[in-house]
Amino acid sequence: MDNTQSTIRLPLSAIGALALGQKIQAIKIVRAETSLDLKAAKNLVEAYEKEHPDIRPAHLVAKDNESSTWMWLTAVVVIGSASLLYFMNS
Repeated sequence: MDNTQSTIRLPLSAIGALALGQKIQAIKIVRAETSLDLKAAKNLVEAYEKEHPDIRPAHLVAKDNESSTWMWLTAVVVIGSASLLYFMNS
């Protein structure tokens, strides 16, 4: 990142767009509010994402939790069924 980008902060509205998973919108906001060119705005947004990996959209985090819940539920059902079959056949 060059010196110009390191002195420019990401606008709050662009951070909000990133939190909603709208990276392209965040780049548009940065371009509008800082008058950077497309490449510089994209680099600034991507640098912010790298520095703040927790900015991941909430709806994607919820999907991960749902997937984990279904995985555990499936494992319990499979293990329970296998145990039941084992004890019924012994």
